[in-house]
Amino acid sequence: MMFCMIFLALFLSTSAGADRAEFTLGGAEGNAWQVPLAQEREGGGFYALFDAAGQRVETVEIGTSPQWVGADTLLDYSDHAIKPSRVDSTWNLTTILEWDQNGESQVPRWDLGGNIRVTQGRHAHGMAMTLFSSLRAYDGDPTTAMFRVFTQQQGSPPGVGRGFRLNVITNFGAEMPINRIRFYPRLGRIEDAHIIASMADPKPPPNSFGDKSFTSNYLEWYEIGVADNSAPFSDTAFAIPKGLRWHKDVTGYRTANDAAYTILRSVRENLDAVVDFRFPLRHVRWVALRALDPFRAWEIAEVEIYGQGYVRKAVYITDILDFGQPTSWGKIRWSGKTPPGTRIEIRTRTGDDPNPEVYWRPNAITGEAEEIGFDEHFQLPVETRNIPFYDTEHWSYWSPPYDFAAGRRDSTLPASPWKDGVALQSPSPSRYLQLWIAMFSTETKAPRLDQLQVQLAHSLAASELVGEIWPIAVDSPQPQRFTYVVRPDFAAGDTGFDRLEIFTHTQVDSVYGVKVDGIAIDLAQFPPLLLSDRLVVALDRKLGSPELDRLKRIEVDFKVKVLRFGAEFSGWVYASDDADQIRQQVKAGNASFSYAGDGLSVSTRVGGALLVDARVRPNPFTPNGDGINDEMVLSFDVREVAARRPLRVEICDISGRRVRSLAAMEVRTGTVEQRWDGRDGTGALVPAGLYLYRIQLETDGGVEGQLGSIAVAY
Repeated sequence: MMFCMIFLALFLSTSAGADRAEFTLGGAEGNAWQVPLAQEREGGGFYALFDAAGQRVETVEIGTSPQWVGADTLLDYSDHAIKPSRVDSTWNLTTILEWDQNGESQVPRWDLGGNIRVTQGRHAHGMAMTLFSSLRAYDGDPTTAMFRVFTQQQGSPPGVGRGFRLNVITNFGAEMPINRIRFYPRLGRIEDAHIIASMADPKPPPNSFGDKSFTSNYLEWYEIGVADNSAPFSDTAFAIPKGLRWHKDVTGYRTANDAAYTILRSVRENLDAVVDFRFPLRHVRWVALRALDPFRAWEIAEVEIYGQGYVRKAVYITDILDFGQPTSWGKIRWSGKTPPGTRIEIRTRTGDDPNPEVYWRPNAITGEAEEIGFDEHFQLPVETRNIPFYDTEHWSYWSPPYDFAAGRRDSTLPASPWKDGVALQSPSPSRYLQLWIAMFSTETKAPRLDQLQVQLAHSLAASELVGEIWPIAVDSPQPQRFTYVVRPDFAAGDTGFDRLEIFTHTQVDSVYGVKVDGIAIDLAQFPPLLLSDRLVVALDRKLGSPELDRLKRIEVDFKVKVLRFGAEFSGWVYASDDADQIRQQVKAGNASFSYAGDGLSVSTRVGGALLVDARVRPNPFTPNGDGINDEMVLSFDVREVAARRPLRVEICDISGRRVRSLAAMEVRTGTVEQRWDGRDGTGALVPAGLYLYRIQLETDGGVEGQLGSIAVAY
């Protein structure tokens, strides 16, 4: 098995002799990627403490939740990195075996994780008697076979009997890129030498076959069906979880086709002992091979499934990592590659309980849900277990995907100061952390993640930090006035803070005032910082003394537009003199009796245009090279677009003919700007006159556009 190392880094300013701490995924000196996945181990690895000179002074073990384990799907762990697995066209995916160098025996391939499961039938009855026989067709040994005897049923029409229909399901456990299925009966190495020689590569060595030929038992009537991850199938016929079901027959005798399967081939006149079916590449989890009502006995010695290229999606989810006490999360950063057409999504969630699920059962009298323990839930039969509730009281939801480019490690900067990376979006302080990574590939290209790091500290800025915003609903995408209130509660040992950062999604128009316990701060002396998506407020002193500052109230009045329904105005506090500037997140709550919202989210009107408030400045503009108004700036707002979507802007003449295509980009909710220098696609200045801009945003529902005019003058 190939191995890759992961480290997760923590900053613990309170540790003796340590200036920073890190827990890192990836690299040769830390925790292996597999460590946060190891169900048989206790602990999720360690974090490392470093001194001011960057030398490691100590390592501290972290634990994992005993009730929740991580998972990995189709990952390649070679070279101390993770990337999606690549399927070689010579691999038989039903056995994940390959012939050794001498061509005498088959040995396991561990690249694909061994996710293969073979099941059979449309129901559970009789499976115990027949499954062992079925597995012989998947054992890599062409001298053994799945054999079915046809017995004519007395008094029935010819061909109606017992024991001849079989629906055998290959379950890869995840989607695999496949394009070929081959199966055949037991072949004799001498009698069938010509058939063996004609088999396409990869072919088993001739000496792997037996002495006797059974080619007369070839499968005459058959059907092949496939399904992807969307199929609602259970992994087992026994104790089927709620919301899933067992397979139906693929087709044929007395049963209609299962719509969850795509039928690739249906044959009732096969004459080939060796069936080698090739088809365009498909990403498939389930493969159903079914004998269709034959009139005679049949057998299959081997079912072989082949594919090619990278798996479309690979997933890595850590165990729930237990840091032993409430922890403030700082930044997160990574290093890796995303070739064109590929991407990596990284998400986090945090919590204060070892399990993010609440288990329950209906009350025997009232029928209402009552909470039960983890052990009691799993002692119930699978079919009677209720789907757990998500524990929103103690756990955050998974964060939106981090911007991969923004969080990429800057190798030109020293690692210690953490001048790169992005803020970890999940709430803190919290004791538990979980990481989720999905990697998306093309057939020929795959992303790669070399290292991932998280910065954190056990010391808290405040023992309690709650906030709320008012108003909590607006009717217009135009800028609105809001009041943001934060109430910290300090205790001995808290480090305090003098900065408040508010995530506003779009740039704040203006700040009317900042108050601490009703006393205004001089904004001329302590000016707020207005960034493209957040507001940073500077306080006139560091708060944090339990004696003087135990309960404080910070109020910030500002004006900003809200472009997304339910936009959350997350807030963080930190100390400006902290070299690492590890931030503690504000939690929603009752920060002031003056407002009734007790939340940090703002609702907007539902529906309406996604592109609003387009404006051109200056208009007209004069691209004559005098340095004054030589360039036009087109700005507009994008509403209700959570994930990045393609957007393009075109400049057209008054007849609608395209003059210039501005740079294509991907956007989400926020304010977007595009610039035009008055030149056409050839680089020549356009004549004076009236022109049109055309904005086109691609969405799941189609393309949304907006038109407007621009005047060019000289």
